[in-house]
Amino acid sequence: MPRPDTPIQPGERVAVTGANGFIGSHLVAQLLDAGFAVRAIVRDPDNATKTAHLRAMDPGDGRLDFGRGDLLAPGSFDAAVQDCAAVVHTAAAVVFSADDPQRDIVDPSVLGTRNLLGACARAPTVRRVVHTSSMVAAYGWSTPESQTRSEADWNTSSTLANDPYGVAKVEAEKAALAAVAALPDDQRFRLVHLNPGMVWGPPLIKAHAKASPKLVRDMISRAQPGVPKLMLSVVDVRDVAPAHLRALTHADPPPRCLIFAENAWMTDLMARIQSMWPALRMAPRPIPKPLVLVAAALDKTLSARQLWHLVGRRMQMDNTLSRTAYGMDYRPLDETLRATAAPMIEQGWARVHPR
Repeated sequence: MPRPDTPIQPGERVAVTGANGFIGSHLVAQLLDAGFAVRAIVRDPDNATKTAHLRAMDPGDGRLDFGRGDLLAPGSFDAAVQDCAAVVHTAAAVVFSADDPQRDIVDPSVLGTRNLLGACARAPTVRRVVHTSSMVAAYGWSTPESQTRSEADWNTSSTLANDPYGVAKVEAEKAALAAVAALPDDQRFRLVHLNPGMVWGPPLIKAHAKASPKLVRDMISRAQPGVPKLMLSVVDVRDVAPAHLRALTHADPPPRCLIFAENAWMTDLMARIQSMWPALRMAPRPIPKPLVLVAAALDKTLSARQLWHLVGRRMQMDNTLSRTAYGMDYRPLDETLRATAAPMIEQGWARVHPR
């Protein structure tokens, strides 16, 4: 008998992989606030350093518990997704450069997604899976700058040599689609992809300042001599989390949806942050393309080949579907910028330089 294809309701249990991550932590909080039961899946639930902020969210009524899962260990998610109505998959390797990009970047995303979906197929209660992908799965530098990209587009520019992170996101999405299509009816669930842009907003713990908000932290700390001219599609993590809730509760969610507030140049965004803290000396100045490549060569978290194609290139994305299908009303960028930078400055998570 086919599994029911019905929206997830408050009171039902939702599993969240990567629950201690930047997006995952905000999602756990919002799910609990909305009345859902949550199973927070992490690699080591007994690691107090990585789970204390999640345990502090516990409403004390039995709606929060923890599960164990490892992206590269087949079967490791089986116990964690049992008795769950839905699963949100936010866990991934957020790494842009590695000595072995297939092993360290692509495999965790692709094999991890397959392992999780296999567990969901073996859990008869799961009827919806929301996969947190990325906007990089939809954009590429092989198309004209004048072209606005949407959910219909796929990134065909990235390769293992020039952008393994982009490859990982594309292949994980396509692997998920193929895996669900191959399931028999009694194991098939609805699969929804959400593709956020550059996710900023308030880091809840120091580790979150090293996730996507790292670009802001580096600018505040003057870790680089300046800022590359990159076009970003920015979204607040406090908007990304409710987008996931809407994907869970929507009667007929679109299969894929770009989630972001605005397209903007990174140089302009960082200058706005500097203007909010005039007493601090940051590094918001634009830097020329050759210096960006030098910085990438010295920082293994950056991909020089990817930056070569993206610096100075206008990348326009379309968020219309998120507004019409999910009713998204995004926060203003200045609110997001302030909320991203303030905890880093106030908590000492970024090194500040008074004028």
